[in-house]
Amino acid sequence: MADKKLQTVTVLGSTGSVGKQVLAVLDKYPDRFKVVGLSAFTNEKLLRDQIDKYSPKHYYYPAGGVEIQTSLFDFLDDEKFAAKCVGSLEELAEFPSDIVVSAVSGIAGLWAAVATLKRGGTLAIANKETIVCAGRHLKALEKKYGGKILPLDTEHSAIMQCLNGEDPKSVRSIVLTASGGALRDVPIEKLHKVTAREALNHPVWNMGKKVTIDSATLFNKGLEVIEAMHLFSLAPEKIKVLMHRESIIHGMAEFTDGSLKALLSVPNMALAIETALFWPHKSNGAVAELDLAKIETLNFSAPDFERYPCLQIAMQAAKSGEGACIALSAADEVLVDGFLNGSVKYNDIPHTLEKVYAKFHKIKEVGIEDIIGIDAEARKYTYSIGVK
Repeated sequence: MADKKLQTVTVLGSTGSVGKQVLAVLDKYPDRFKVVGLSAFTNEKLLRDQIDKYSPKHYYYPAGGVEIQTSLFDFLDDEKFAAKCVGSLEELAEFPSDIVVSAVSGIAGLWAAVATLKRGGTLAIANKETIVCAGRHLKALEKKYGGKILPLDTEHSAIMQCLNGEDPKSVRSIVLTASGGALRDVPIEKLHKVTAREALNHPVWNMGKKVTIDSATLFNKGLEVIEAMHLFSLAPEKIKVLMHRESIIHGMAEFTDGSLKALLSVPNMALAIETALFWPHKSNGAVAELDLAKIETLNFSAPDFERYPCLQIAMQAAKSGEGACIALSAADEVLVDGFLNGSVKYNDIPHTLEKVYAKFHKIKEVGIEDIIGIDAEARKYTYSIGVK
C-alpha cells in the first residue's frame, strides 16, 4: 500500500447506489480519506444524514438554495452546517479535492468532469454517459492539464489493470465480459411481456435501476465498448464482448503473441472503487478471496444479438461517430425511464434506439459545447416516437 497521506474526496451522486458504495469504502479508511464534498439529486433526507456524518465543506442539491439550507440548519448544529450549498455540480467539482468521484447518472455529470480535469484533478468516474458523449474531449483535457481519469466500473477497472505496464502496440484486443442481466434465461419470444420488476432482478449485481435495466438489454455493455474506445485509445474493432454469466472474469487483454491477461475476483464493485482510490497501489482486503476450486466451472459464449439488439446498435454507433453515441445515450435514458414507469414496453427500447441511430449516425464529430444540444434534440425525438 502507498505511503499514508490524507486525501480529500468529493462524491457526486453520494445518495445513489454507487455513491453509497463509495462512501462505505471511504469509511474503511478514515486515516487515508476525508470527504469534502457531497451531492444528491432528490434524496434530501439521506443527504442530510451524510452531511451530518462527514461534515463536508460544500454540497450540492438542485432543489436546494435557501429552502434546503433552512431545513438543514434546523437539522444540524452550527459546526456541521459549515458546509455550503453551491449552485451546480460543476461548481462543486471546482473546489479543491484530490479525487472527484462521479457517480451521477446521465449527461448531468459532464461539466463537473470538465471542471475536475481543468484543475488537474483526479476523476474517478462511474458515469458512463459522460465518457460516451465526451470521451475524446475529456482525454484531451486530461493530457492538457495533467489530471487523471480512472474508471470506477468493474470492467474498465479490470482492463486498466490488465493493460498497466504493457506496450500499447502489443495489444491485439480487449474483452469486456457481460453477465447477461436479469432476463438472460427468459425465452426471446416472451421478452415483449417482461415487466420492470422482472428486469430489475439482477442475478449477480446490486446496482441502480437505470444500469440494471441497461444490463438486461445489454445496452450498458454497448456503452462500455464506446467508453473503452476513449479510455484506452482503441479502435472499436479491437473491443470484444463475451458473455460470462458467473461474473468472475471482469475483463481481459489479448496480446500480439497470443497470450491473454485477465482480472478475476468475486463480483463486488468495492474492488473497482478501491482500485481507483488507491491507484496505482493496492489496498488490503477490498473483497473476499476467490476460491476457483469451489466455482469449478466458468461459462462463456458469444452475445446473441437477437436477444440483445441494443448491444448491436451501440456497437454500430461506436463505429459511426459521436453524434450517434450522444443521441443513443440520451434516448436510452428516456426509454428506460419510460419502461420503469410503464409508458414504454421492453421491446420498444431497441426498436426506438434503432430509429434514433438512423437519424443521428451521420454526425461524425461533435464539439463539447454542442453535446448538450444533440442530447436535447435526441430526447425530444425519442419522446415523439417512442414514449406514449
